[in-house]
Amino acid sequence: MKGFTRVRLAPGEQRKVTFRLHAERLAYTGPDLTRIVEPGEIAVRLGSSSSDIRSSGTIRLTGPTRLVGHTRVLHTPAFVS
Repeated sequence: MKGFTRVRLAPGEQRKVTFRLHAERLAYTGPDLTRIVEPGEIAVRLGSSSSDIRSSGTIRLTGPTRLVGHTRVLHTPAFVS
């Protein structure tokens, strides 16, 4: 899970929720044990739980592979409108 927010809705009400996901939130430990971000496609799933997926899509990361240090971005702001 990279981000979440709770949105209270009345029956029939709709809201738009936007997440700003920094590429550093997609870093992983590479073969040489350093944290990296690589270009490629990332699967995204939205739902109320891991067993209740309601929507899915992909994000494409572009650019070169880069190292991510201990000061990496660890927050995912959510905006409700």
